[in-house]
Amino acid sequence: MTPETFTLPFEDLLLSGATIGADATHAPVLMSLHGGGTARHTGVHYLMQPLAEAGFPGVAFDFSGHGDSSGQVQGSALNHRVAQARAVASHLAMRPPLALIGTSMGGHIACRLIEHSKPRALVLFCPAAYSAEAETVPFGPAFQQVLRGTTDFRASPAFDALETFEGRLLVVYGDEDTVIPKAVQQQYAERARRARCVEVVRLPGAPHRLHGWLESEAQAAARQHVVERMIATLPP
Repeated sequence: MTPETFTLPFEDLLLSGATIGADATHAPVLMSLHGGGTARHTGVHYLMQPLAEAGFPGVAFDFSGHGDSSGQVQGSALNHRVAQARAVASHLAMRPPLALIGTSMGGHIACRLIEHSKPRALVLFCPAAYSAEAETVPFGPAFQQVLRGTTDFRASPAFDALETFEGRLLVVYGDEDTVIPKAVQQQYAERARRARCVEVVRLPGAPHRLHGWLESEAQAAARQHVVERMIATLPP
């Protein structure tokens, strides 16, 4: 399936992304939320394609300052990314039951959308978590200072939201992930107390940058396994 690109005005920005498998009569049912650094929405197309072929049309977009979206990363914030995701969902007429796919920082964003979007499934790749203070601090030196000062992640708003989640949860980690603290990984496994089911997949030899690793030809078996677990997690 060929991705269909779109551009959406948001505040003083233009957000760019693509839908895969959606059309005029079938809105996306999956939304992918990428992480920080140099991430962009095209990094998950290798997963969105087989999911669309299995009957789950999706959308992935670039947060401001990433990929083809306008703006700068510095000056934006976590709560700004939550608002951008809500704007994209509204633009594409996405309605619950919605499944969210979050990677790294996008995992926190996905959890913060639980109350608004009421997803029936969450698929999180090496999800991060942040303090309440970090949600409004602009990305840049001040944000990094807040991160360095966070020693207890249990009070993260991501985990408070996760405790209200009643759908299916799939969390995928690389065994060689040196970015996400073990304390955060433990909270993601334990705080979804009301979830219909929780599955944790650990990929031997995989680093934090899971998508680049999974997309490689050498990891075809691991990639197929992840796709199968995602399909099993998504709403019927």
